[in-house]
Amino acid sequence: MKFPTNPAQSLKLLFYSLLVSILLLYLSFLNCEPKIAKVKKRAVSLVPSITEIIFALGKDDCLVGNTIYCDYPEEAKKIYKVGDFSNPNLEKIVGLKPDIVFATMPEQKIIIERLKELKIPVFVSQPVSIDSMLKEIKAIGKILGVPQKGESLTMALATELDQIKPKNLAIPVYLEIAQTPLITVGGGSFINDVLNRAGGRNIFGFLTQEYPVIDAEAVIKLNPKVIFILHPLAKKEEVKKRIGWQKITAVKENRIYDDVNPDLIFRPGPRIVQGIKALMARISE
Repeated sequence: MKFPTNPAQSLKLLFYSLLVSILLLYLSFLNCEPKIAKVKKRAVSLVPSITEIIFALGKDDCLVGNTIYCDYPEEAKKIYKVGDFSNPNLEKIVGLKPDIVFATMPEQKIIIERLKELKIPVFVSQPVSIDSMLKEIKAIGKILGVPQKGESLTMALATELDQIKPKNLAIPVYLEIAQTPLITVGGGSFINDVLNRAGGRNIFGFLTQEYPVIDAEAVIKLNPKVIFILHPLAKKEEVKKRIGWQKITAVKENRIYDDVNPDLIFRPGPRIVQGIKALMARISE
């Protein structure tokens, strides 16, 4: 074998040899690169609305536990149950070894404190408006590693919300969420914002509590034009028979509604547009 005696030729040959070696190494790297599996985040949801958000983001494969009230979509019923909304089982949650637990205040305050004591990360959901709900959806998307899906879901919801144009505005409305005692929604609540967007005016919107206890006389005095019963313990025919309520405009005009799915109103998540439209359709009748 003859070696080049010209220094220039030697350098040229060395250069091409080095180039070929780099190319072969690069191709080898492409063909033999080890497959590194992404670590799947393990999530437990104690909040039905967040369970719905997780499914809407396409991250239900991360959901290892939820509550008995997490019933939508249908697949959510198949997830391992850690208890009910008010009293989730701490041992069951810890046993699932979650990377993140989604909870809400104030009802789950005790379990949140216990989880923090155990150094388990907790995301506390407490939206007081549609806008804060959209921000939470974005935050959940980031936590679960799908920020783009979080952005696209919030944009889609915001677009749908902007298209909702109530025919009537500021119609006096009474929302009842419990019968004994009578409980309604105050001005600082998420549901108050939902009602406003549907064209209603909460007759108890001047109250600062989220869910204040009120008396029947106050409802009669404030005289709503529309009444929504958002709990299963009373029907409109029973409401009509309440003492003194025959004076209320909503009762006189038979504008009492007990047929709206409460989950569409109470759950700050992807189905809130349906909830607003359901309220608006009845307010506009």
